[in-house]
Amino acid sequence: MTQNIEPHMETDEALMLDYGKGNQAAFRALYARHKGPLYRYVCRQLGTKQQNKAQELFQEVWLRVIDNRSRYKVEAKFSTWLYRIAHNLLVDEHRKLTARGEHLSLVDDEQHEGNHITLASNQTQHENTLHNDYLQKAIKHCVDLLVPQQREAFLLRHEAGFEPSQVCDIVEAKPETVKTRLRYAMSQLRECLKRKAGATELGGERQI
Repeated sequence: MTQNIEPHMETDEALMLDYGKGNQAAFRALYARHKGPLYRYVCRQLGTKQQNKAQELFQEVWLRVIDNRSRYKVEAKFSTWLYRIAHNLLVDEHRKLTARGEHLSLVDDEQHEGNHITLASNQTQHENTLHNDYLQKAIKHCVDLLVPQQREAFLLRHEAGFEPSQVCDIVEAKPETVKTRLRYAMSQLRECLKRKAGATELGGERQI
């Protein structure tokens, strides 16, 4: 007697193989597992002013998964394969924008609106809350300022949690290339955060 395994207990790869055989529940399980992180990755790559395009590309990734369900083979982790699809679509979008002479919006609208974050020195709890909020905004701001390849490597490694070797597979780059991108990304982030976040220790008004 064959024992049925609940979808949430199966590996991604097993679920994708099951989906290729017609198991719709397997696809729903995969989608539930990866929709959040994948959508954030696409949004962060395109910037805050490209939300409609991010939604389109996110949907296109899953359409590609559906289209390739019967041809899927376990040659790498499912997540690596999934993010490689997203990476390739993002590369195509970058090329289209460049060809039209357009630029991706990589800086939050907050920068242009001139929002201020004031750290109150006489309210400890309020100060901590504002300080943490400022740091989160500063980090996001600095990541958004990275050049696309460095930003992508950083997000895949430190936000999505992929190992360096998996990042190489996703972006189809050599290990030394990915290592260099990550090194430069961290260097740029440190310099940016010194300017944006480091000064909060002194109190007073800060602006992103």
